[in-house]
Amino acid sequence: MDKLQLTDKQAHTLIHCLKNVLDTHSKTLSNGDRGKFTLESTRVENVPQYFQVDYMYDVDDIHINLMDLKTHHTLIRINLDTKFHNNSDGKVRGHRVEVFSVAEFEAKHDSFTHIKAYPFPYDGLNDTNDFLEAMQELLDYTNVHKQNRINIVIASDLDI
Repeated sequence: MDKLQLTDKQAHTLIHCLKNVLDTHSKTLSNGDRGKFTLESTRVENVPQYFQVDYMYDVDDIHINLMDLKTHHTLIRINLDTKFHNNSDGKVRGHRVEVFSVAEFEAKHDSFTHIKAYPFPYDGLNDTNDFLEAMQELLDYTNVHKQNRINIVIASDLDI
């Protein structure tokens, strides 16, 4: 990726515009599971804009990523793990939120990195170890409506 197809202002607008869940998405998660669902927004002149939420669930390794499907740029991502992200100005370790950033793309100059990591709390997003809580916060933060179409539960072992 030599050039970003969004500005920071455009990315911010996409992050916060009203979105609807397109189809019903039901999943029971076990360790190592992944999934995705699509969102739609009719921001400008009733032209639909599509987004994808990708997620990965594992003990101590949770990722939830909102991506613009037109540009394939990550707009915002929650990482709940013990790893780190190398920002151009230093590492952010552990639980973090990563946000689209033209300045970071230009500073890293690696033709790929277009997100900057921030520790929690971040702009109303809180640190948690709970996948479902993190998903709910991200959906609320990114203005997703029709959340009742999403049914994700965590499988639990029965102690008998």
